[in-house]
Amino acid sequence: MDTSHLYNAAACWAALDERDSAYCYLELLSKRGFKNYNRLAADPLFRKYQRQDRWEMLKDAVMHNRTRLIEPVAIEFSQMLKSYQANYDEYVRLCNRYGQNSEVVKRFKQYLHETDSINFIKMSSIVNTYGWKGKTDFGRDAAETLIIVLMHASIADQKKYFSIVRTAAFEGALPAEGFAIIADNIALNENNTQIYGTHVRIADDGQYQSFAIADEASVDARREAIGLCPLAMYLHIFKPDSRSYFLVK
Repeated sequence: MDTSHLYNAAACWAALDERDSAYCYLELLSKRGFKNYNRLAADPLFRKYQRQDRWEMLKDAVMHNRTRLIEPVAIEFSQMLKSYQANYDEYVRLCNRYGQNSEVVKRFKQYLHETDSINFIKMSSIVNTYGWKGKTDFGRDAAETLIIVLMHASIADQKKYFSIVRTAAFEGALPAEGFAIIADNIALNENNTQIYGTHVRIADDGQYQSFAIADEASVDARREAIGLCPLAMYLHIFKPDSRSYFLVK
């Protein structure tokens, strides 16, 4: 959008020392998406304004225009993540009170499956519209939410979106662990072995142990290649409650 006429009008009023009129156009300029704060700050016509509270508000508005956050998408992802976490807490509470095989828990799991389907529709609509972007555009919860949603989707749907997961991870828009978890989930379902060892179980000795890994001798090299710590360290620090990727499937 061409905002040069608004900038010029603000400059003219500033040159005439009509401060309120200048601010009127400057504020309208910010509302029209003006991003070049450096130009404003360097302009001698506006230097006398820069110690005023009103200027600070203007500065904040212009700097905000420089961010790329797609706010409705960021809100959607944050709400989905909060919903998953709240539902997991409720699932644990119900299991502790009624037992994992109780009718109450079975009904709640059915509700979770329905929620998973709705969230997948929301996520796929976003990705189909925008592709995949990083947290600057989608917000800080987006990457984790994407992996959770896919982990609760069918293998066919995980495979459908895996190219996006891979590309996003290699471009730094998605944590390497998220990529590895989806890659391993697909591999386990198709070949009964995983690639990076992210999916674990509790062994007889009470320690965490990875499910079967293809070419296990080279697993650390594969993990290092995508930026993951050695498998032994991963198993040592693994805490299921901190991995919301694995919430009730």
